[in-house]
Amino acid sequence: MVKKKLSFGNPLLEMFKLVFVGVFGMVSAYAIIGLYSVVFVGLGYYIIKKYNKPDTKLKDDLQTGQYGGIVFVFLGMLPWIRYFFASFMVEGGKEAFGAFMDE
Repeated sequence: MVKKKLSFGNPLLEMFKLVFVGVFGMVSAYAIIGLYSVVFVGLGYYIIKKYNKPDTKLKDDLQTGQYGGIVFVFLGMLPWIRYFFASFMVEGGKEAFGAFMDE
């Protein structure tokens, strides 16, 4: 009896494999970036809470150790800063276009 090889030579299956590997790579890259952000922001928040002066809000009277926590939070947010600036550019472009078209 002759066995048919279904997985080799099938172009549709080869394309599916390539797409699957590509999507898995992108998802894993975003998962690593998300994990990095969660770790650094969580560590920064923990440091800010730890060095907070008793009976004050977190940002009212900053202590020396809390500045280190703020640095960790900033480092954790760095991968997402492009979306922050992109939102400014989109809104600025809408406002500029609206002002240009109204005149």
